[in-house]
Amino acid sequence: MSRPFRITGRHVLAGMVGFFLVIVVVNAIFITLAVRSFPGEQEEKSYLQGLRFNDTLKARAEQAAYGWTVEIEKAALSDDTARIELAFKNEAGEPIYDLEITGVISRPADDDYDQPVVFSHLNGGRYETAIDSMAAGAWRLKANAESRHGETFEFETKLFFE
Repeated sequence: MSRPFRITGRHVLAGMVGFFLVIVVVNAIFITLAVRSFPGEQEEKSYLQGLRFNDTLKARAEQAAYGWTVEIEKAALSDDTARIELAFKNEAGEPIYDLEITGVISRPADDDYDQPVVFSHLNGGRYETAIDSMAAGAWRLKANAESRHGETFEFETKLFFE
């Protein structure tokens, strides 16, 4: 005759160790997947950028002294091609000519869709770019305008294409 099954301390210990081992393994898998899909940094070397933040503030103060303004005249999507038109004015409200404007347009939450942009001069201080293979939705334009005198103007704006 066999003895009936009885739960002993070893069974309880094995069950608890197994339970917590499963939790640790599942957490390790989730952490690995999370870090691989988004490491947490939108900007490269953000800690070093933070250390140089006073330099950023100084550059912004110099930029503000120019008195330049930029307005988005047009931002439209047609047949997967986005057209963006900007207008630059000085502190007197007059158009600014002969700027070289380059930048990057990207999705706010995903760097995989980053595309470089270059604006061409139209007239009256207006500049335009056309970007192929664009999708509707939220985008971020980060650009730099440079005059032939070496003055630089950095700007960032959010765009929404329908």
